[in-house]
Amino acid sequence: MAKAFDSVDHSLLIKKILHYYGITGNAKSLLESYLLNRYQRVQLSSSTSNSKIASRRTIVKHGVPQGSVVGPLLFLLYINDLTNVVLYNATSILFADDTSILITGQNVFKFQDNLNEIFGQISEWFQANCLSLNINKTYFMQFSNKL
Repeated sequence: MAKAFDSVDHSLLIKKILHYYGITGNAKSLLESYLLNRYQRVQLSSSTSNSKIASRRTIVKHGVPQGSVVGPLLFLLYINDLTNVVLYNATSILFADDTSILITGQNVFKFQDNLNEIFGQISEWFQANCLSLNINKTYFMQFSNKL
């Protein structure tokens, strides 16, 4: 995935957590306070003078805090439903922002049809979840025991 930790949509993450995991009450409020109404800005300071230049504050609507214990957990909760998209003779393996899809088939033509359908489903899921593939790190490998 490309910039996966930076691309997590906060409102979608909260909806997913509520829907799939049933987190409510104080736990929900804690997660919301951790993610929502956060601001960021950039400030530049000169090493030769006391001048500082700062940008305007902007609200942060995407991303989970990196370097925290909770950030990777929130990301995994965000992408965990990807496994529901992969059907047919396929298995998804998720490890942080690295994902592998294993597809099996006996017939090469049926395999290609399944492959195209699964990639279409994954593409729709990525679009709906504001994520994208890192094409430079995406590989396709096909193994066969027959020619």
